Amino acid sequence: MLDLAFLLAPVFATFFLGMFLRKTSVFDDYAPDVLFKLVYHLTLPALLISVLSWVVISRAMLFLPLLSSLLILLTLAAALLTGKAIKMQKKTWLVVAGGSMIMNVGFVIPFIQSFYGDDGLARLFIFDLPNGLLASAVVCTFGNNDGGATKNGLLKKLITSPPLLALIAALLMNAFDLRPMPIATSVLHSIGKLTIPLMLLALGASFRITKINPFHLAVAIVLRMVLGLALGVWLASLFGLEGLDRAIVVLSASAPAGFSTISLASIEELDHEFAATLVASSMIVAMILIPVLLTIL
Repeated sequence: MLDLAFLLAPVFATFFLGMFLRKTSVFDDYAPDVLFKLVYHLTLPALLISVLSWVVISRAMLFLPLLSSLLILLTLAAALLTGKAIKMQKKTWLVVAGGSMIMNVGFVIPFIQSFYGDDGLARLFIFDLPNGLLASAVVCTFGNNDGGATKNGLLKKLITSPPLLALIAALLMNAFDLRPMPIATSVLHSIGKLTIPLMLLALGASFRITKINPFHLAVAIVLRMVLGLALGVWLASLFGLEGLDRAIVVLSASAPAGFSTISLASIEELDHEFAATLVASSMIVAMILIPVLLTIL
């Protein structure tokens, strides 16, 4: 337990530092967006290439995107049925559906890095491949607006996103046994190492909770994290995953609601306050749940 606390102390400290810097106005309203953009456009692609181009990809790892897709679709179906059963307003119901299926894998990255290293990160990145693609599909399928140009722009932005392109490039490099030059590898490692501290600062700085329906919030968190955890354990057992592969599936399935939930609410004019509070509240739950799971798995 002390070893786990030692490993995770920097994660919690950096997250709360982001909250403190925002509270004291060292970070302004735009700071989290700037930090997220740095991660999205620069440090995360560098981390993907530096990790995935070198790691040995096993046959079991090829099942991870399939399990991720099944997990997303099953959770989405449960959320849609639950929303209808308890008669939520459509604007809240669609946020619950989106928040339940969209996993904030970025939140899990620091825990995986601290506990499992690059082998864990490689599996996490491969598992996350369908996450953004299916999230965009939901925007186009269940959205309220008829803004085809906006939705087409979102899909184009996703397909040409630096992390996705870096992921594809890294997997191709791995498949053809291509490696970056030593100098390039050193630069990529240096830039990639900035991903976790920048992401934690951004997560802490963007943290906010507003007053919303507590029952609906609890339902959304249960669907995303409790049902997600149960489905993750079941799917890992169903496909015979063990060890690190199983741990990554279970931890990812238990991740909080992703920030794309807020984007979905903004684009489709849904309940934005509910989306922001869901993302923040589920992060609080995850800060307790993820360390507990790390001691068990």
